[in-house]
Amino acid sequence: MAERSLIRWTAANAIGMALGFLTLLQTVMFLSFGLDLEAHWSEQAIESRQAALAPEDAERLLRLGLGIGLPLAGAVVAACQAWVLRGHLPRIWQWILCAPAGFAAIILAIWPFTAIWGDIPGPVEPFTIVGGGLLAAAGLQWLLLRRRHVQATRWLVLWIVGLPLGMITFMVAYTLLDALVSPSEKYSISWASEVALIGFFVGGTAAAISGTALFRALSSRLPEEWA
Repeated sequence: MAERSLIRWTAANAIGMALGFLTLLQTVMFLSFGLDLEAHWSEQAIESRQAALAPEDAERLLRLGLGIGLPLAGAVVAACQAWVLRGHLPRIWQWILCAPAGFAAIILAIWPFTAIWGDIPGPVEPFTIVGGGLLAAAGLQWLLLRRRHVQATRWLVLWIVGLPLGMITFMVAYTLLDALVSPSEKYSISWASEVALIGFFVGGTAAAISGTALFRALSSRLPEEWA
């Protein structure tokens, strides 16, 4: 039973984070390029479309896309988690709401600083917001469990450790793939697929590392104690 729950939890997080990252990406792409679907999936098309946008317009659309897409992505991830936890956690909608709330909190915390001191160069700002949002979402979920007298600190710590380990796992797998495939095959893989793979590895690794601790914490509560 425990092994089955862990497998389902790992799969739900891997799939959920892959779908969540795609939700974020497609939200940004839709706001930037509308229904021009080629620009949504082709790196070459994106570069040509972005060149036609004024820098300030591109920045404004990116920020709007992140502001909308990140809470949506968090909701997608948490909904996939809820599919596994629905039999273990009552009022599961509260667990789901923690994720978009966590991402929204990070956005509201970081963007005032960038408005004053300017943008963080390169991919640092998106990575900071996404990583911080995942941590904030997990922190709110931990607080929810604590409010229900579930001691899930070990799960939270392992989840936090698992997120960068998942990124490292993806980088190792991608490096091996990069060495095995030909240049023509590399460019046939859309960057949206790469984004989904990042989510798959990060979510799956973090869940696999932390899942046992979470289900042990949840099983320590008797059903009547949830009332």
